[in-house]
Formats: sequence, C-alpha cells, structure tokens
Amino acid sequence: MYLRSLKLTDFAGISSAELTLFEPGLNVIVGDNEAGKSTLLTALRAVFFQRHRATGEAVKALAPYQRQARPEIHVDFKLADTVYSLRKAFLQRPEAELTWPGGSLTGDAVEERLAELFRFAHPGRGESKLDSHQGAFGLLWVEQGRSNTGGLDIGVGKDAVTASLEGEVGQILGGERGRAMIGAAKTLHDRFFTDTGRVAQASPVRQAEQLMEDLRRELATKTAARADFEEKLQRLDARRATLRSYERDDAVAKAEAALDAAEERARQAAGLEGAAREAERELQHSLARRDGAAERLRHRDHLTAAAATARQAAEAAAAALLDIHKARDGERAAIVAAEAERAAAKLAAEAAEAADDALRLGIERARIATEAERLDRRLREAREIETRLAALQAESAGPAIDAAAIKALEAAERKCRDAAIRLSVTAPVLIFAPSADRSVRGADGAAIAAGAPYRVTGRESFELDGFGSLTVEPGGDAAMLRRECDAAEAALAALLGRLGAVSIEESRARASAAENRRIETATLKAQAAALLPEGRAAAEAALAELATTLASSPAPAPDGPPPSPADQAAARAARNAARTRLETATATLERMRRAASDGLSTIARAEADDAHRRAEAERLRRELGEAEAVRPRPALAEDLAAAELDRAAKAAVVERRQRDLAAVEPETVRLTLEARRRALAEIRRTVAALKEETLRLEGELEATGATALGEDVSRLEGEIGAGEARLARLRIEAAAAAMLHATLIAAQREAREHWLGPIKTQVTPYLKLIHPGAVIELDDSTLEIRSLHRAGIEEDFKRLSAGAREQVAVVTRLALAQVLKKGGHPTAVILDDALVNTDEKRLERMHLVLRKASETLQIIVLTCRERDFRDLGAPIQRL
Repeated sequence: MYLRSLKLTDFAGISSAELTLFEPGLNVIVGDNEAGKSTLLTALRAVFFQRHRATGEAVKALAPYQRQARPEIHVDFKLADTVYSLRKAFLQRPEAELTWPGGSLTGDAVEERLAELFRFAHPGRGESKLDSHQGAFGLLWVEQGRSNTGGLDIGVGKDAVTASLEGEVGQILGGERGRAMIGAAKTLHDRFFTDTGRVAQASPVRQAEQLMEDLRRELATKTAARADFEEKLQRLDARRATLRSYERDDAVAKAEAALDAAEERARQAAGLEGAAREAERELQHSLARRDGAAERLRHRDHLTAAAATARQAAEAAAAALLDIHKARDGERAAIVAAEAERAAAKLAAEAAEAADDALRLGIERARIATEAERLDRRLREAREIETRLAALQAESAGPAIDAAAIKALEAAERKCRDAAIRLSVTAPVLIFAPSADRSVRGADGAAIAAGAPYRVTGRESFELDGFGSLTVEPGGDAAMLRRECDAAEAALAALLGRLGAVSIEESRARASAAENRRIETATLKAQAAALLPEGRAAAEAALAELATTLASSPAPAPDGPPPSPADQAAARAARNAARTRLETATATLERMRRAASDGLSTIARAEADDAHRRAEAERLRRELGEAEAVRPRPALAEDLAAAELDRAAKAAVVERRQRDLAAVEPETVRLTLEARRRALAEIRRTVAALKEETLRLEGELEATGATALGEDVSRLEGEIGAGEARLARLRIEAAAAAMLHATLIAAQREAREHWLGPIKTQVTPYLKLIHPGAVIELDDSTLEIRSLHRAGIEEDFKRLSAGAREQVAVVTRLALAQVLKKGGHPTAVILDDALVNTDEKRLERMHLVLRKASETLQIIVLTCRERDFRDLGAPIQRL
C-alpha cells in the first residue's frame, strides 16, 4: 500500500492544501512550525480510522479555527494492484465515499470496507484511539514527539506483528502440553519462591526455618534462665559474707566517731578565719583614710600652680590687644583708595561693552537675513516635489500588481499547463476510419476528419453514420485530471479577474510600470527628505520665527560700511581690557575688605581672650585663699603622716592573724570533714543495699526451681534435632523446583529467540549503518525495545540519550514494517519530525537507512528542517 495524493479543505488550521504525486519510495514534506505538518498526519488518521458520523471532541477538533465550515479530506492510495479514491467530510453534512475501478461505496459501508482493507476495528463507542483501534498504523505513523519518548508504543499493532511472525516461524510455545508443563513447574516454584527468585513468605522452607528459629530462641532462653539461677545462688552467698564483715567490724559506729572529731577541728578553724577577716577590714578602713589625706594635699598643690599660670596668661593677653589696635588705623586709608579705583574701572567697562554689543547686533541681523533666504528657497523646491509625487500617486490608482501577484499568476498558469499535459497523456485517442460513403460527427454536429487522432478528455458522444451513436467516457485518472485541469483554468481566470488584467503579459507590463513609478517615487521622497530633513512644518515654523526676529531687531545705520573683522577684534579687545581692569580693582577692594573684616574678628577675639584670662586668674586666686583659710597646707601634711602611722599598725595585726590561721591548715580541715561525711554516708548506704539485695535474691530463688528448667532444655534439644532433618528435606525439594522452572524457562527463551529472529534479521542491516556491531534486545511478550548491546555492554533503552533512543526506535519501526509487509498487511511509514535530536554525522547515516528501507517501503518524512533532508535525494513538497 502506498499513498498517492492528499487534499485538505477547511481542516483544522489549514484552509486548503494539496499534495500530489507521492513516490512509492521516499518522500519529504517541508513546512515551518505551525504550517500544518502534524495536521496532515491527523487528517490521514481521521480519513482512514475516524467514522464520518462521529461527534466527539476528537472530531470537533477537526473544525477550522474561528469559523463555521465543513472539514473535508480527499486521499488517493494504492493497495495491492487497485487504486482507491477516498473522500470524507465531517461535522456539517458528514459524507464518506470510496471509489475504485469497477466499484464504489458510500456512507457506513465505506467504514466497514476500510476496516476490512486495513485490518483494524472501529471502537464500539467513543473516539478512535491510537493504541487500541488503529491496528499497525499506530506503530507505523509516528506523531511528533513520540519517536524518542519511551519506545515503540506498539499497542494493538502487536497483534498484526505476531500474526506475521507466526506465519513465518510458526507457534513457539510447544502446544497445550508444553504450556501446562511450564504452568505446573511455575506452581511448584511459587510454593517456595517469588517471581524475583526470593524465598516466598508462605514457603514451607521459610516456615520450617521460622519454627527452628523459634525453638532455638526458646532453648537459648531456658539455658540462660538456668545459668542465671546458678549465678544468683553464688551472688547471694557473696552478699551474706560481705554484710557479716561490716557488722563484725562495727563500721558505722567508727565512721560516726571520726566525723565528730573532724567537725570539732572545723569549728576551731572557722573562729581563726573570722578574726583574720575582721583585721583585714580594719586595715582597709585605715588605707582609705590615708589615701584621702594624700588626695587633699595633691589638690592644694595643683590649685596653687594653676593660679600662678592664669596670672601670667592674663598679662600676655593685655599686651597683644594693644598691638592690634595700632595696626587697624592703616587699613582704613588703603580701603578708601581702592574704592575710588573700582568706580573709575566700572565706568570704562560699561562704555566698552555698549560699543561691542552694537557691533555684534548688526552682524547677527545680517546672518539671520541670509538664513531666512536659504530656508525660503528650500521650501519652494519641496513644494514642487510634492506636486510631482501627487501626480505619480494618481497614476497608481487601480489594483496593484507586484512581484508576488506575478509569481502567483505564473504558478497558476504552470499548474494549468501541467494539468493539461497530464490530461493529454492520460486521455484516450480515437482515430475514426469510416467507409467512403459514411461520416462521423461530434455532439455539436461538426464532422470529424477520418484518420486524424481525436483526444477525448471527458465524457463525449459521437454520431456514426449508418451505425448509431458512440459514447466514450475516459476511465482511470482521466476524469480526475479533467477536473484538475478545469479547476486550474478557473483559478487562473479568477486571479486575472481580481487583478483586472486580461492576460499574464498585460499583468507583467502593469507590474513593470508600477515598479518604475515606485522607483521614481522613492527618489523624489529621498530628495524631499534631503531638502527638509526637519520636516516641512518645522521648516515653515523656523522661517516664521526668523522673520519675527528680523522685525523685532533695530534697523542698521543707513550710512557707513559694514563692520570689518578688524573693527570687531578692536571692540572685543577694548571690552576685555576694561573688564580685566574692573575685575582687578574689584578683587583688590574685596581682599582689603576681607582683611579689615578679619582684623575686626581678631580684635574681638583678643578682647574676649583678655577678659577671660583676667577672670580666670581672679577666680583661681580667690579659690586658693578660701582653701588656705579653711586648712593651711602644713596641717594637710601633718594629717597625711598620722594616717600612714595608723595604717602600719593595722597591717601588723593582719599579718599576725594570718599566721595563726595558716598554722591550723584550714584546707586540710575542710577536706577531712568532707571525706568523713561521705565515708559515713557510703557505709550506711552499702549496708542497707546488701540487706535489700540479700532479701530479694532469697525471694527470687524460692520462686524459681532448677528441676523444671533442666527438663525444658532437654525437650527443646530433641525437637530441634527432628526439625533440622525436616528442613534439609524441604530445601532439597525447593532447589529441585527452582531448577525445573529455570530449565523450562530457558528452553522457552531459546524458542522465543527463534521467534524474534525475523525482526532482528530485518533490523540488523539498518542498525549496522548507525551503530556498527550493536544488537537490540526486544521484550518477547510486548515486542517493545528492552536494551541495546554495544561493545559487550548491555544498555537499558530508557537510559540512552534522546538521539540514540530516537534512532534505534526509527530503525526498529522500519524493521517491523518489513515484517508486516511480508505478512500481507498494508504498510506505509510516516515520520513527523522523528529525527530532531540526531546530530549531523549520525543524520547522514540515518539518510542511508531511509534510502535502504524505501526500496521496499513507502516512507513520508514531515519536517520543519529542510536543510537536514535536502541531500536525501527524495522529492520535496512544501507547505
């Protein structure tokens, strides 16, 4: 089976598309993203597998976007040696029509015939699903994004592949007896093991092992209990002996007497520590009095020195103030002279600036007049260009014919010519040879020349003189080609009508004239832009502003020549000289005034400093006199000497008290007291614990008997011996079941390797081109790709890179397509952007794979990357 043509009308995002002359081998369809490549595959699935009367969401999605119209699909295909033409329309007025030489069907009969031809099943209810109802075409028609996601998505295509394989290699499972044997071995295996080979939870071996573990655990418990009983007897004897030794030595009474002696020594040491602390406090008080007397004497000496220093500073400040007043009188006379010089310089600068401004004003007015004249001339030239542009625009009225329109006309003419050529090749040729007295006339009554070839392109009748009438209706593709030819001629005539042209030659002449007008228009616009780059409105506004400026400026003097550059230079030099004189005089005056201002500040600071120095000297003098009146300095020196004698006496007392305390060793007394206390407490606690433990052990030993424990240990040892023998037998039985099951499964796997042989045979030549030396492994039950063997390493298919998964999946689909074709199933492979993750080097190898597979299969590649397939050597059609 191979597709021959496909035509869509108002289908999803495609308003109209037609693809013709598909090759039986390799074909490439190119289109940008959103151009509708995937929509073509959706249309093929709809026309073959979707009932035309369906109303679900999948069918509603076939409707054109944002408008009401009837989606229609027309496909021609060849199956075996028969050419079929299939047309379906959905939603509004649904229709289905299938025609072939010698027969036709319409309505629901078309759906049944399609299911019979392509070996698929319509869903009972709901929409047609790729993996459930579309037979092998879910495997062969690969939608965008499915080539590398996880495998082949083989779905119900597995049934078709399985049927083809069975037809080639026969049944492999050994019949009912073989399956029953494997089932029985599996049942025996499952009694002991899980599917992963682990020991099952309900396995008799596990149960026997659990019983043995419980018996050994109980034996260990009983043995430990008997050992514990004997250990407690020994511990009781030891505790009784220890308790008797404490009672015999009267350990508690002796510890109490030692504690009393230690407490008495501690009380004596505490009395000595109190006396030493009291002497230390008295010494600290004496030190504080001595330090206070010393501080008062230091403060008096500091006050005496500060009063003498303040008196000297006041005398120096009075002398500095007198010198400043003498310098102030000379500064006032210099400021008066500087003010007179600045007034004269200001008058000279104003006169020079007035002369220079008058000269500049005349020059600026002349410049503005010249600029206004130039701008007026440019505006006049721009108006002339606008007049010529308006004339060209008037000539361009009517339908525009550009290069795109000419290209569309040429394409329509070429399509019409191609259709006529195909029609002339396909249409039958009649040569009439009537007798001499006979004639042949056409339907219009005109005579047809004898012996001349007459081509019949549509249904036509002839009158044969003496015989009757003859009606000829071309068969095969002639009728379809006649309709294509009429449609192409109508399309060409409609396009010429829209453009208002009689012929393509007239259209070309109008297009040439339009191009000349376009060039001249662009030239004039460029000239206008060069004349007025700021724009006409801005230029007119600028001209009006210049006129206003000329009107508002004073008129030049009527007599005398215009000023020369030398006059301008002389006026500028006089103005600059006068300005420099004024700036110099102003700076000199400001400097003198700042100096005078600084002098006032200096006088103020000097007067303030003089007053402060005198006040400070007076204050310190007064404070010193008051302090001497309260207590003179010699008395303060006597106070310090008396305080130092008292401190020395107190220090001697502290030293004697510390020697008395050190003699009794207070730290030794403290440690001895703590040791005696802890010893008494520990002896009391030990005696009480020994008594309590002795009573507890006596009670436990009375409650437990040694005879019962011995009987239990003997019984458990006998049960463990019997259990070990039974466990050994069960392990032998489990090993035999596992060996039997593994042997049968290995035999089954070997048979299935033979089962998958045809697929591997088909895929090996393709795989060799992209992964030399590699071998694929398929799941023998699902036929999905399981792994890829390369360089002795088995790689999980799902862990391969996206590009590698993509390539392996494509070559495996091609191999399965070969198997299906051998089994008599209709096959045509469609790949929608199936190699987007393949690098350039591997893509060249994939081209070899596609060319090799296309020798026996029709392969249609849908892609948005024309560059990747332009070297493939396959015909390319573009959307």
